[in-house]
Amino acid sequence: MKLTQEQTDYIFNYVASFDIKWYELQVEITDHMVSRMEGIWEKDPELTFHQVKQYAENEFGRNGFKAMEEQRKRILQKEYNRSQRKMVSQFLKFPKIIGSILLGFLAYQGSFLFENLNTYILVLFALLFLFIIPGFYQWIKNRKIQGKRFLAVNYPSLTLTSLLLFPQLGMNLTSVFKEEIAKNHLLLIPFIFLWVFGVLFCVTGIHLDTKNVSKIKKQYQLS
Repeated sequence: MKLTQEQTDYIFNYVASFDIKWYELQVEITDHMVSRMEGIWEKDPELTFHQVKQYAENEFGRNGFKAMEEQRKRILQKEYNRSQRKMVSQFLKFPKIIGSILLGFLAYQGSFLFENLNTYILVLFALLFLFIIPGFYQWIKNRKIQGKRFLAVNYPSLTLTSLLLFPQLGMNLTSVFKEEIAKNHLLLIPFIFLWVFGVLFCVTGIHLDTKNVSKIKKQYQLS
């Protein structure tokens, strides 16, 4: 027995009442519930709508909706990390690696403009903070799309995590190896490598967020 649109809307609102704030999860869980309810109703047409709803909900288990949300978060994070690593790896292969090498070379050449290498490294990694501006703007802009919040857009603001991680890591390592760097100019090279990776992760993160927003809008027909 098929649920009516009114009954489906009721289930949607019921699912949302469990503090499931992400729209795509509300839709996904509603689809699961509706499908299960229709299966139960098909076997026993004498049941009432609310009885069928209760039976279907029992199959999810206690806190089943929130458990699905947590599971979806873990899956999404793995997918996001995998996609970002794949994109970064493309910049380490021909022909894009030429751009990465050129970026590292220019960063190395820039070091000769500074008397203090430690200061230069700190400046390099501080520049990564500039990526926070477009990253944070994008997150604020797409926090809600037509009044709806999407996990795929909001949760992996892993981009913002990358924007904070690499500058902090670079600055901390600079403090640890401060004396060694001052004595040996070649020790700058591993810091340049780390900086280039930081740039790649920041750029690909912002690109992935933009791609996710475009995918969401297309999938849910939002403008």
